[in-house]
Amino acid sequence: MSIRKCGKFPLYPLSEIPLEEPVEVICISDFDLSLRLKSIGIQEGTILEVIHQDLSGERMVVKIDESRIALERGILKQILVRPLKSSYEILRDFARFDQLTGLLTRQFAENLLKRELTNPPYCFVLADIDNFKKINDTFGHQAGDQVLKEIAQIIKNCLRKTDFAIRWGGEEFVLFFKNTTIDLGKLITERIRRKIFDHIIYWQDQGLRVTLSFGVCGAPPIRPLEKLIEITDKALYQAKRLGKNLVFSCKE
Repeated sequence: MSIRKCGKFPLYPLSEIPLEEPVEVICISDFDLSLRLKSIGIQEGTILEVIHQDLSGERMVVKIDESRIALERGILKQILVRPLKSSYEILRDFARFDQLTGLLTRQFAENLLKRELTNPPYCFVLADIDNFKKINDTFGHQAGDQVLKEIAQIIKNCLRKTDFAIRWGGEEFVLFFKNTTIDLGKLITERIRRKIFDHIIYWQDQGLRVTLSFGVCGAPPIRPLEKLIEITDKALYQAKRLGKNLVFSCKE
């Protein structure tokens, strides 16, 4: 995370601010760019927020009052802003969210999960990108990062307001569906699997088709988090063993 100081408060490139966080524009690092942006309503003192980014992460939509403007990420990097939240709140949010994928961090989410596990019905899903090491070895770690970002964005787009997703490990995710039976949770997970399978990730003029395997479990019965992870991981193992790109539930 890039931080600069301006007087008493830190400045951040607009490209690094979490979505839907209101900020004030303090300066624009390039003079010619500042003139261009001023013509569309972005200048020092403007209050705005980034409300959307495309799957590649290279194009973002900025909201100013009721107007929406699409800008390239490279432009947002040159717009330095002051968050309207306190420094404590900003640092807290950076601790909550994985900076590559925008999903919840495991460190933050483990306590959240332990609270939610007392309120069935719910569905708990472990997901793992198939052959991810091969992607890194063949195309490099930057390609792997791009895969993680686009997969995470597809997952977020498929979630309901009450659901949440976690970056659990390197290429592993946890999905949590509140007030959801295991059968419904499996249907939701299958929809996510198909969306990912149908999506092509473009990297250096090559189209990559990436798949995920999923293990699904739920409650009742209520189990401790460690036991739930153990059971769901066995379901994920079965999905891998049966050929990958599958959803397998602990009921099967």
